[in-house]
Amino acid sequence: MAAPNISLTLYYNPECPYVHRALTTLHELSLPFTTHFVDLDVPRSPAYLAINPRGTVPALTFKSPDYNDNRETIVNESLVIIYFLGNLLPNHLLPAAVTGVQVAVDRARIFYFINTWENKINPLFEKVYIASFAGQKEAKEVEDLLVAAIKKEIEPLLKKEERDREGLFLGGKDKFTMAEVVVAPLMLRLFAFVHGGLLPQSLKSNLLALPYFGKWAREIVKNENLLKEWDEAKFLEGSKAKLQQFRDGTYKPKIAT
Repeated sequence: MAAPNISLTLYYNPECPYVHRALTTLHELSLPFTTHFVDLDVPRSPAYLAINPRGTVPALTFKSPDYNDNRETIVNESLVIIYFLGNLLPNHLLPAAVTGVQVAVDRARIFYFINTWENKINPLFEKVYIASFAGQKEAKEVEDLLVAAIKKEIEPLLKKEERDREGLFLGGKDKFTMAEVVVAPLMLRLFAFVHGGLLPQSLKSNLLALPYFGKWAREIVKNENLLKEWDEAKFLEGSKAKLQQFRDGTYKPKIAT
């Protein structure tokens, strides 16, 4: 399938897992794009705040002679960006929004999974990262909450029906869906924290011990398009530097404006 007649620019910072969602989607769809680095360690420039008043990343701008007289159009926030990209052309990440029961079921499954992850699980990931700064005891307490939540909320969604046993991804697919795009960047970072000694090894082993989630998590972090934008050593180096600043009392969270 030919790429749409569109020019894409992604405003990004490689440290951000939400940027990683957009990058993985672009690679999965083989869409040509350019990037513009946004330094998250300094206040955002007026030029960037004009693109995204929240000052967060990612942001996406596009132009097309087939839309809006080729004037620049802006799309912000990672989920909105990946849905936008997924609707540009037929693809394996998101079934086309056409009339039909099977397509409706497949899209509902993906959207419900993402909704569950964002509302029930993602906030706990943020607590795990914060606990890694505080100490092993706090990290273990949040670990128990995270593993229990994934077991309760995500395991049933990954339990395949009998007719869906061919593939390893959501709904028995053999390629990434949007669900995997949303979760995989966070899992990479969580496992990196474990590999780097910032979180207890039990967190990874307990997650991988879950029958459905464990098998799924092992596979999603192997995706070649996900790994194109990943440098675990560099990520850990930056994370450990921030941890040391936190312990020294010199760490100052950066503001967007």
